[in-house]
Amino acid sequence: MIIFIIFSTYFLISFHIFAQSWSQIVTSGNVPKLKNHSAIYHTPTNSMIVFGGRTPTANSNELWSLNLTANQWIQIMPNGSSPLPRYTQNAYYDSLNNRMVIWSGQGAELYNDVWAYNFVSNSWQQLWPDGNVSGVPLKRYGTASIFDPANRRFVTFAGFTTSGRFEDTWTFNVDNMVWTDRTNNPHPPKRCLHSACFAYDLRKMVIYAGQDTGPLDDIWSLNIDNFSWQNITPGLKPPARFWNSIIYTGSGNLVIFGGLGTQALGDMWKFSLANNQWESVNQGSNIPSARWGHTAIYVPQQDRMLIFGGEGDSSYNDTWQFTNVSVIGIEPVSQNIPENFSLEQNYPNPFNPITNIKFKIPDASFVRLIIYDLTGREIAVPVSNELAAGIYEISFDGSNLSSAVYFYRLTAGEFNAVRKMILAR
Repeated sequence: MIIFIIFSTYFLISFHIFAQSWSQIVTSGNVPKLKNHSAIYHTPTNSMIVFGGRTPTANSNELWSLNLTANQWIQIMPNGSSPLPRYTQNAYYDSLNNRMVIWSGQGAELYNDVWAYNFVSNSWQQLWPDGNVSGVPLKRYGTASIFDPANRRFVTFAGFTTSGRFEDTWTFNVDNMVWTDRTNNPHPPKRCLHSACFAYDLRKMVIYAGQDTGPLDDIWSLNIDNFSWQNITPGLKPPARFWNSIIYTGSGNLVIFGGLGTQALGDMWKFSLANNQWESVNQGSNIPSARWGHTAIYVPQQDRMLIFGGEGDSSYNDTWQFTNVSVIGIEPVSQNIPENFSLEQNYPNPFNPITNIKFKIPDASFVRLIIYDLTGREIAVPVSNELAAGIYEISFDGSNLSSAVYFYRLTAGEFNAVRKMILAR
């Protein structure tokens, strides 16, 4: 499928929407069922590395590797001592030193220690000891943070501490082991169990949702060069949640999946930093079970999102992938807000094999555009998304269809319209 975007200057740009869907990865190895663990993508070995978390019976400090070429789980047995068992710790990949860095979490108590696992020496090194002392963040769990490789530091916000929930911002330099308090006003309200991703090309940390007295639904961005916060929460937004997964795919786009609200969630949403806009993602019919406490990684060279584990109706140790994740979503062709709903006649019509369909929605709505044949059989669903108000245009490719009359129906709220189109080869 090709989507065309028309700007007010009347330039025309096109890009391809590739096949996108969830599929379960059949893996070997006896990885345990885990929730509230941490995960990174290890580029040199094309592997998902998982540390800690909670099994159905205990807290863990095990280290597991899923080779994404062989789809095989292998437990890594480090030399020497390891961090104490814990969950909700943060993890980052320090590519310069080929190591995974972790900090914080909860086990027998709350922690604020920092450890690094070296992939070459197969050993852990403690970079910062555990303890509540002045000049460092209090022990905590349920924080959210990112790693800034340019400045060799991780940036962390909030979490549940020995004094309750906090709203502080800190950096830790992983080379000279120095903590710096970066708390500025204004900043997001106190919380824990939120998620964060690094918009590296924009030099921003983005945090989403979390929990205070209940689940939250706001989204904030932090300029990690001057440490100024901005509330970027739009009117249309996903249901409140915490313990969701989050990835960043570049070009100002992030994706969330699942989490816990009043119940386990299995929805998927895309957020555009350029437009400050959430968009519900049509996941298809074969999707992971609703869950929370799972992890997600993004494999950029393969443009796929992987999730592992979590809890929903039961505890999980399954692995799923969503392909072509960076190009999900439907962008409006104009930022102008129309006054009324409308579905326009496709053009060209008759067509062979590609035609364009334009529609307008004056209010944020869940929109479905469905193609039918003359018998009423559903042929395709080009759009099944929560969309912001705007003017949209998609291109429908009928390469796999026979010459015939077809119908397309648009539903959005109470609006319902049908038009006819003709494929003539």
